[in-house]
Amino acid sequence: MVRICREKTTGSVYAMKKLKKSEMLRRGQVEHVKAERYLLAEVDSNCIVKLYCSFQDNEFLYLIMEYLPGGDMMTLLMRKDTLTEDEARFYVAETVLAIESIHKHNYIHRFVVDCA
Repeated sequence: MVRICREKTTGSVYAMKKLKKSEMLRRGQVEHVKAERYLLAEVDSNCIVKLYCSFQDNEFLYLIMEYLPGGDMMTLLMRKDTLTEDEARFYVAETVLAIESIHKHNYIHRFVVDCA
């Protein structure tokens, strides 16, 4: 679950991803979540959301990240329904650049497969 939060002292807005530890364990996602956290912490790229900090309590892991309103493909597709051919080319190119930026840091996203 991702929520919008505001820092009390500065008023800065962030996205807070809240992950239930028992669910991560049940689904066998601990290593995936660790890799995501390390990637977000290590990689400085315009294609990858910035991680500002992370912390945990007994029940949850929290990732405090850059807030990008409407900055995901699902929101775009829900708003537009269908992309033009030029828009589709643009977003495919952006996706390739994002994947390349994580590959440069020796990470491979688990949903990216070799189609050759």
